[in-house]
Formats: sequence, C-alpha cells, structure tokens
Amino acid sequence: MKIVRYHEKGAPEVLRVEDAPMPSSGEGQVLIRVEASGISYGEVLQRGGRFYPVPVTLPAHPGLKIAGVVEQVGPGADTALVGRRVYVTLTGGGYSEYVVAPSSGCIVLPEGVTSVDAVAVLSDGTTAAVLLKHAARLQPGQNVFVPAAAGGLGYMAVQLARLYGAGSVIGAASSPEKRKLVLDLGANAVVDYTREGWAAQVIAANGGVGVDIALEMTGGPIFYQTLEIVRPTGIVVNYGNASDTESLVNPRQLLLKGLTLTGFTVRHYPSQAAAARQEVLSFLAAGRLSALSTTYPLERASEAHAAIEQRRSQGRQILVPA
Repeated sequence: MKIVRYHEKGAPEVLRVEDAPMPSSGEGQVLIRVEASGISYGEVLQRGGRFYPVPVTLPAHPGLKIAGVVEQVGPGADTALVGRRVYVTLTGGGYSEYVVAPSSGCIVLPEGVTSVDAVAVLSDGTTAAVLLKHAARLQPGQNVFVPAAAGGLGYMAVQLARLYGAGSVIGAASSPEKRKLVLDLGANAVVDYTREGWAAQVIAANGGVGVDIALEMTGGPIFYQTLEIVRPTGIVVNYGNASDTESLVNPRQLLLKGLTLTGFTVRHYPSQAAAARQEVLSFLAAGRLSALSTTYPLERASEAHAAIEQRRSQGRQILVPA
C-alpha cells in the first residue's frame, strides 16, 4: 500500500509517497480502507520544525483524523462494522491507503454523510463546539469574534456560534474571496486582519463597543490587538500561535478591563468533546452545518501542506488516497 512519510523536517517537499506492508487487524482492531484523511495545521508546524506542543519522531507518518470503510475486523472486534463507513481518530499514520484502528474508537457515519464531509466537519466542528461552549462559555445573545474564519476551525466556529444563539458573529479573513465566504456562512461582518486598523473595524461593526468573546490563534501583534476588541469583563480564548512568536502579556491590559484570558486545547476536555462530536455529527446529518474542503491525492500531499502554510486554503485540506 501507499503511505506518506517524511524523514527530515523542512519544506512541504520533504513529504514522500512510499510503499509499506499492508496492515492487518489485531485483537479488538479493524482494518479501514481510507477514503479521506484530514491535514491539520499542527501537522504543518511539526513537519516544518516549528513549535508544536506534541513532539514528532522521525521518520514521521502524519495523519490523525480519517474516514473510510471497514474491510476487516480482528478477534474481539465488532463484526457488524464490516462494510460500514466510519470516522476515527488515530495517533498517527492516516496519510495512507489503509489503517488499523481500535474497534471501540470507530464512529459509524449516518447514511448520506460522506467520508470527505465527515473529516471536513467532525474534527474542527468538535473543537469549535467545545471551545465556544466550555472555554468561552458562550451565552445566547453574546457577540463573538472569529479569526481565520475561512479556515477549517474558523469555518465551523462561525456556523456553530450562530447555531448556539450568538447575537452577532464578526469574522476575519485575509482575502476578498475568503471574506465573501465568511459572510455567506452567516457572519454579520468580516474584517481583513492583515491591514492596519482592523481592531477598530471590529468595534465599529459591533455598534462601537467591544465584543463579548474573542477567539485568538495567531500570537504576536494580532494577539495584543485582539485584547483591544473585547469589552470590559469579556473573554479572550487563545487556541494557537500561528505566528510562532513569544507574546508577553502585560497584566495591566487585563486589569484595566477585567478581561479573562484563557488557553485552549480540546484534549483537556475529553468528556465534553465526546458529547460535542455527536452533536456536530447530528448537525451535519441534518444539513445544519455545511462542509468546506479541498481534496488531493496522496501524491500531492506537499501541495496541500503548502496551501495551508501560505494561507491559500479554505476549509479543511483532505487527502483522498483513491
């Protein structure tokens, strides 16, 4: 079978398609023919040798979120899964034609939900749902700022904030095409946060006052500007550091407005994530969430990584082995 690996960290071109032995399902495991494998920004950071809190061992075989069809079950696994389309989270190795996974971790997809749409929505949707509900503690009627709103997580956060009753949602995106996409999703306004003065534009779009909740994933100057757009006693939730820079927080910035600043990764919310995953899947099956993705064959994995790295991507970038 074909897999994608890299033997050294560096530019997207270090990703190589290689031959590997076909795996077989062991005790409690299933063999899945992969139909869709999602690419995360964390994997892009790891491949490039930039900071990411989870270390990677070389040679690296990335891929954490996949969907596909169960072709074989091992001893002790649920035989009813054979032939079913499932979604599963791995510890790595998803950029492949086939993977093995624990039977207990398989989420059976409803009829009408494709593997590509499941990968495009479930990971980012689950993270966005937990972030909004539990880290940001979003209440109906509150106003929310979503950065990178045309990206995988941002795309989900805009839609879910509306479903959860946000009073208004203000997005940020870097190109006219992306900003139109965010407005079409239901955002009330969208700004270009690569330009000077974007923070003032957010406040103006929110009736001249700061938002209740601001999400932040860039770090650097944008981190400090995000603190400016939040009203007194508002909440800033940081879930990334795309600029890979140190951002030193001056306590006065928090004290002056009584802000709450919190960091977020979904792995600290395991029980909430399990419930959110089922909720997001039900939204997707009911047509209440739209999926956005670009698909690539395994041989073009480096192109997919480059699109994310160069901020040309919209939604989730997905490898389709077939």
